Amino acid sequence: MNTLAVTSTGTFWTGDEFDHWRREYEKRRGSLQQCGTRWAHENIQSVGRKEEGRFKLMLHRISNELIAEARENGCTVIAFEDLTDIRDRSGASWGHKWAFDCLYEYVEYKAEEHGITVEQVDPENTSRRCSHCGFTHPDNRNGEEFECLK
Repeated sequence: MNTLAVTSTGTFWTGDEFDHWRREYEKRRGSLQQCGTRWAHENIQSVGRKEEGRFKLMLHRISNELIAEARENGCTVIAFEDLTDIRDRSGASWGHKWAFDCLYEYVEYKAEEHGITVEQVDPENTSRRCSHCGFTHPDNRNGEEFECLK
């Protein structure tokens, strides 16, 4: 859950910036909520709009970079793990689930413009399967390091 996206070429887009800003906006809302005034309530709503805008911009940037990398490497398909019910299965925060859904939607419509197909695949063993030869083994991955044993 630390990474929003990873390519088969080894490029990572972490959720660190996403998590940092989520915490910052939570602090802002919390301090405004302590005031209890109408002004504070209106500002809480404003903070929420700013938060959503920042996250959308971040996800658009990542989707553009994913598409650019796919085009540079001559990819015709971009595969996303099918993360249906990920929050229930992994304990991910609502923010991660929202980010995964939005990122998929952004990449899907942008990829279409370039003739690239976007598919959802079963997440089982995707981090253990070699993107070049297809060999799958638990020892292919050591933490975030990947090396195909074949």
